[in-house]
Amino acid sequence: MAVRACALLFLAFTTAAARECIELTLPDKSLLTDSILNGTILKLAAKNESFEESGRFNVVEMWERFPKIVVPRNGTSDQCRRDSQLYLDSLERLELWALKMFDATAKPPAGILSGNGNQYGDFDECLSIDGAVRGKYCLASLQVSFHGDKNMADIDTLVHSGHYIRSNITDMGHRVPRYSSLLWGVCIPSSCSSFDLEEELSENLSSLGISVKVHNTMCTVKDFNRPYSFGKTLSITFFLAIILLLSLGTILDDDKEGATNFEKLLNAFSLKRNLKKIFDLSDSPTKVKGIDAFRGVNALALLIAHKSMAMAHNPYVNKVSYSNVFGMPWAVVGRSAILYTDSFLYLSGFLNANNLLQDLERKGTINLKDRLIARWFRLFPLFVSLMLFCTYILPDVNNGPQWNLVVEEHSRVCEKNMWKSFLFIHNYFGFEEMCLTHTHQIGMDMQLYVATLPLMVLIWKFKKLGWSLLVLIAVASTVLRYLAIYWYDISMFVYFGISVQKLLDAARYSYILPTHRATIYLIGMVMAYLMKSKKLNFTLSTAQSRLLWCSCFGLAIFTVVSPYRMGLEGYQYEHYPAAMFAAFSPILWGLVMCVAHWAICNDYAGVGTAFVEARVFKFFNKIAYSVYLTQFPIFFYNVGIQRHAEYYSPLLLLHFPEVLTVLLVSIMATVAIEMPFNKVYRIYFGTSQTKLKDK
Repeated sequence: MAVRACALLFLAFTTAAARECIELTLPDKSLLTDSILNGTILKLAAKNESFEESGRFNVVEMWERFPKIVVPRNGTSDQCRRDSQLYLDSLERLELWALKMFDATAKPPAGILSGNGNQYGDFDECLSIDGAVRGKYCLASLQVSFHGDKNMADIDTLVHSGHYIRSNITDMGHRVPRYSSLLWGVCIPSSCSSFDLEEELSENLSSLGISVKVHNTMCTVKDFNRPYSFGKTLSITFFLAIILLLSLGTILDDDKEGATNFEKLLNAFSLKRNLKKIFDLSDSPTKVKGIDAFRGVNALALLIAHKSMAMAHNPYVNKVSYSNVFGMPWAVVGRSAILYTDSFLYLSGFLNANNLLQDLERKGTINLKDRLIARWFRLFPLFVSLMLFCTYILPDVNNGPQWNLVVEEHSRVCEKNMWKSFLFIHNYFGFEEMCLTHTHQIGMDMQLYVATLPLMVLIWKFKKLGWSLLVLIAVASTVLRYLAIYWYDISMFVYFGISVQKLLDAARYSYILPTHRATIYLIGMVMAYLMKSKKLNFTLSTAQSRLLWCSCFGLAIFTVVSPYRMGLEGYQYEHYPAAMFAAFSPILWGLVMCVAHWAICNDYAGVGTAFVEARVFKFFNKIAYSVYLTQFPIFFYNVGIQRHAEYYSPLLLLHFPEVLTVLLVSIMATVAIEMPFNKVYRIYFGTSQTKLKDK
């Protein structure tokens, strides 16, 4: 037995030696190296060699190999290298400032597979370091990718919180979140740059398959003094002037109507007088029924939809739950948010046409100059106030890990592109270069209003030509929507797994263009004409009224939920359903609005009358414009100051303190800016001008 064993060992040894000799002399591809036996051996060896480079190894060894001490040892400046070495030496001696710098830097946590991948570290602790070395806080973006079998794909999905929105580290993040990128807080010496940190992290993390980007704007030091610009001086002067007028108007208000223009001007800025009017909920004799309810319901729906997008910026210990919730079928109600903006376009078209028809009935023409000035006073004062505040005042108010991204970056974009907003053309330049991206609707509304003026004159004087042109524009707008979606592979529905770039493309090529959104606006104009001309005056029985409402609700539900499959996890983009939804959903939703509006105006609301005429809607209608403008700055303010991950719950969509803040700020903006400037228009340009001249 011993002899046989020795013989076998000798045979194995000689075979291995011969194999090594043969492989040294043979080319890479030969009969032997391609043999079944040797191929199997080579594949096994290759598998063992590449195991350490696989995604599976990265997951298991992530905590072991992730750098515990992050400092740019090879910084580009001598001072950075000296401070980095001083930090390492001081840390070894357990000096307090060095321990704080180490402690303030994020570490790999538990719960990464639950979505707890965004780690801010300790922002305030880092900025408090002011000893031998000052602390600089940087928020790095990490791109992690796991490839391989299904198990790796599942891990990749969990690490990226379900890929609710797909992004990369180079995407803009100040409006649409870099959802798929992990945010990692690092505290380094202030003498080191973002480039130094990026190089250090890349060197340490590349072996784990992690890409790194550290934007210069994502680094913060304590007591950073921003340059004092002319725009900031102008903004401070503007707001001080407003405060002075409000103070004088409120203090000198004696509850009497002013006799001179100056007295009327001061009364216009009286907070006491404006607050009384904003809480006066009596109906105007010319008020159109249903407008308040439509505006209130759709504004609430948009508020929730906008909040859900802002929440995607925040870190959560269970961010996978966030993705799961918005991947449920019922979440289609939020993903179809474009329909709620369509509601406002319908209301705008209806109200604008209704007011212009009143002018045409009285005068037979439209005073273009007066109408444009009135529209300017309606939209611009509060709009410019918000832009100036967010550009020059808000950045100095607070700070936080994402403050530079969601507040400072908006300020930089506004400083460069604000002039486009002044001209109401900002919606033609895409979200990337737009000051306060949520204001695109104001640009569209102004442009559609200007186009409405000659169109209404044509309809009034040359009916056949006017109506033909209106139908042609509506059809052309529908075709443009369909083609834009089909050609650019975009979607007006926020489908599951959509990329940041596709969201931006959807905005640029369709969502923010009046040419593509005009259809439902024109439907509102048509409805105003039909109701004004009493062409829809007929009566319904109770049964017919109920059938009408059932049909209306059925069509509304169908329009909202028809693309629900696109919102489910695992959806793969398809051109046709996306193009059909974009082309025809505004038409279907316009029919819903028309039917509901007609029924309410003709007292067929039935048991819903109390809801439609609720006082809360009458109040909200007065602050609706302010709510629309102020909600995103407030949302992003809270995102910017967020210091740590919290537990996600759907109830955060209506976080009471935040909603209350939106309401209070909107009330103050309305009584301090919107209402006073509307009165200024009436004093100097409106109907009261004649009376003042007569005096």
